[in-house]
Amino acid sequence: MTDIYFRSVGRDSVLLLNVPPDTDGLLPAADVARLREFRGRIDRELPEDLARGARTAAAPGCLTVDLGMEREVDRIRLAEDIRHGQQIEGFAVEAETDGEWSQVAAAGTVGASRILLLAAPVRARRWRVRVTAARAAVHIAEFGLYRSRN
Repeated sequence: MTDIYFRSVGRDSVLLLNVPPDTDGLLPAADVARLREFRGRIDRELPEDLARGARTAAAPGCLTVDLGMEREVDRIRLAEDIRHGQQIEGFAVEAETDGEWSQVAAAGTVGASRILLLAAPVRARRWRVRVTAARAAVHIAEFGLYRSRN
């Protein structure tokens, strides 16, 4: 189910759970228990946004986050402010290590929600997202950095 979550919600879609109420209008206890377990798993996958409150610098098509110290990251969450439409068609996420920027992930669209899973944790203080292709001006609403606890 976690894989389905990342392939749906993590790619700007919805996750249809198909958990209907019973004839009394209640969700079955067994389904509620599984949903709570699932919520716990997602909370371990995306526990704390390390970028929350960090120093940021924005330039057209680029957003840089300084965490203040090196931290391990293995999950990246992006979102556009879709009140301006979905504009991003390509982007790269980079980490600065040893004074050099290196690409850790790249993809196409972002939309309301994009979650990237890194194959292995990357340790860096400074992170940035660079838009490599867009239809119009880009409005990034979220650039979250996470270290999973799975």
